[in-house]
Amino acid sequence: MNKKTILIIDDDVDICNLLKRFFERNDFNVKIAFKGLEGLQIIKNEKIDLVLTDFRLPDKDGLEMIEAIKSINTHLPIIVITGYSDVNQAVKVIRLGAFEYVTKPIFPEEILLLVHDALDKLKVESAKLTKSTQSNQKSNDQQIHTTDKGKKDEFLIPASTCATKIQRLISLVAPTNMTVVILGESGTGKEVVARRIHENSDRSSRPFIPVDCGALTQELAASELFGHLKGAFTGATSDKKGSFELANQGTLFLDEIGNLSYENQVKLLRVLQERVIRKVGGEKDLPIDVRIIVATNEDLRIAMSKGTFREDIYYRINEFQIELKPLRENKAELTDFVAFFLHKANLELSKTVKGLDDEVWNIFNSYSWPGNIRELKNIIKLAVLMSDNDMIEKNDLPNDILNPQEWFKHNNQKENSNSSKPKSLILKDVTAEAETQAIIEALSLASNNKTKAADILGIDRKTLYNKLNIYDLLDR
Repeated sequence: MNKKTILIIDDDVDICNLLKRFFERNDFNVKIAFKGLEGLQIIKNEKIDLVLTDFRLPDKDGLEMIEAIKSINTHLPIIVITGYSDVNQAVKVIRLGAFEYVTKPIFPEEILLLVHDALDKLKVESAKLTKSTQSNQKSNDQQIHTTDKGKKDEFLIPASTCATKIQRLISLVAPTNMTVVILGESGTGKEVVARRIHENSDRSSRPFIPVDCGALTQELAASELFGHLKGAFTGATSDKKGSFELANQGTLFLDEIGNLSYENQVKLLRVLQERVIRKVGGEKDLPIDVRIIVATNEDLRIAMSKGTFREDIYYRINEFQIELKPLRENKAELTDFVAFFLHKANLELSKTVKGLDDEVWNIFNSYSWPGNIRELKNIIKLAVLMSDNDMIEKNDLPNDILNPQEWFKHNNQKENSNSSKPKSLILKDVTAEAETQAIIEALSLASNNKTKAADILGIDRKTLYNKLNIYDLLDR
């Protein structure tokens, strides 16, 4: 069996020699570089299996080294040594793609375990990637990758570098009480990530309460979030616990936080600062112990510049960020998600569809997936239902995916074909029809991104959500 080669990059000669002797005794080949550029040259010219680098080098820092190494070999495992136990620094290191970071003083046995873990993980990922590639060509060989045995029907961790990074960030932040901001378009799995954080935290045995802020009206948001007392307003016939109280000692997930009204943002800020709530109609503050995770598909910094989102809340919640890529930018995960949803659809519909034929794979790989993972799940389920064979074929797919650019044209033509029918000339009806068509076209141009669609229409997100609700377009 060939020995693995470790590259140690550190300007401390004593540390380099200590680690070199230790790893050689443990059956590794070892290369040494005392500067960043020297190390990068070795990576370019020689076969290196793992890099162990100091964060502070004479010519580069750790973040620059990670980026440079990944530009040469994106799969090369990197372990960073640092003299500072800084959570923010650790987050940046992991987010850029390092396998792990180690704080000084160095314990060689600890690093050896990490080296073995990194190499084993790389071996497993390589095997999965090979299997996934074969699955793309032979759908009947598709494999399902799940998070753990107990929850294989709930979550999926695809065999991709991007998914591995996300999982590392989840593992890093879950044990803390830091507030997490999850960024990503609709359908990318933001709530799934929030649940994973909760389930890997010390609060896992306590409630996880999701709240869709986009569905809260300004008038009822305070009641839904903080609760109310009997008689606080018309219709309050009994006391009610709000989401914060229901999530006490657990986790509260605020989805689409940017859609909260300014007034309710002020109330939320008080909760974040003082960790107390006051029910609508109440006079006493109630202490609460809640881990808060928020999600948004819009850039909150842009919202701040427009005055629709408070800066003080942004800086209060922005302790840790996890960004989820849209499926169109992460097609490497298609194979795993298709296999996962195919398995679930077969179970639910009592079918035995084995996979997708080559023509369908080509369609999937060229499609932009504006609805992301959620859209993929729905299309797979529909295709399994429609399929009469053991493979999903082109005829089993909906027209949305077969002719995505023609879908809205078809609806326009359909409207025009009905032009001979009598139409209401009441101004309110005409306005509603025009607004509905404009919203549909804006959503199409924005690939269903509500923030972009609102910008195209020249309105804010809150107004757009209200109109989506009025015109029954929320599910579009």
